[in-house]
Amino acid sequence: MISFPSIDPVALAFGPLKIHWYGIAYVAGIILACHWAHGLIRRFQFSISHKLFDDLLPYIVIGIVVGGRLGHTMLYEPAYYLSDPLEIFKVWKGGMSFHGGLIGVVLMALIYTKKHRLDFYELGDLMALISPIGLFFGRLANFVNAELCGIETSMPWGVIFPHQVIAHHPTQIYEALLEGLALFLILNGMYRNSSKLRSFKGLTGCLFLFLYALFRLCVEAFKVQEVVMQLGTCKLGVGVILCTLMLSLSILLIMVRLRAFKTISAKTAPLR
Repeated sequence: MISFPSIDPVALAFGPLKIHWYGIAYVAGIILACHWAHGLIRRFQFSISHKLFDDLLPYIVIGIVVGGRLGHTMLYEPAYYLSDPLEIFKVWKGGMSFHGGLIGVVLMALIYTKKHRLDFYELGDLMALISPIGLFFGRLANFVNAELCGIETSMPWGVIFPHQVIAHHPTQIYEALLEGLALFLILNGMYRNSSKLRSFKGLTGCLFLFLYALFRLCVEAFKVQEVVMQLGTCKLGVGVILCTLMLSLSILLIMVRLRAFKTISAKTAPLR
């Protein structure tokens, strides 16, 4: 078993001002993701300019923070936060929902692409290629905060988190490796090596949704589930329900995009 490392959630303190590792992780993830995006724009000649992408950043940050926080408070613990609404604003304590953040980012991207007449599907592909970087750092922040711990385990890599005497699955690390590292390598590797995938705008974004939901569902099996629905002896938590819906939606979107590409190809094919 592994004892939880002695990590103070507060990285720096200047009197009443405290800088948490949680916030640093988010900032680091966003900065590195933006750096990677600039490299992708240069290499694969995305239609969005470097300046337009930089101007997009505030929209994305708003989508992540507002969507992620509201998603967590309203989907996971509505009773607690509605009883004390001021707690909603204490983001340094942790508590961000990926699905809420995803919806926030999609809405902001729709507004931005419409405003600047950009290709929403192409921007979606670019965002899909860089998002795993932020997810990686976000899950590490969850680990530092000792939140979202898994179920009890006797496996040698089980972690004894603070205020616990029994080891639990470090599901934050599982997610960092799957939703962050593995997803980044798979999507970027496929995009770099497949000219067909690059020509199918929007497909990379759909694959991101599919793989994220698949990886997340694998990890949910090791998480402590907040019971939402009871089907026989099976308990379904919020994360399981949301990821199942996301997986189904991603398959539908992939089918729709592939059909659209086939239609376009048939119309542009030369007559024989």
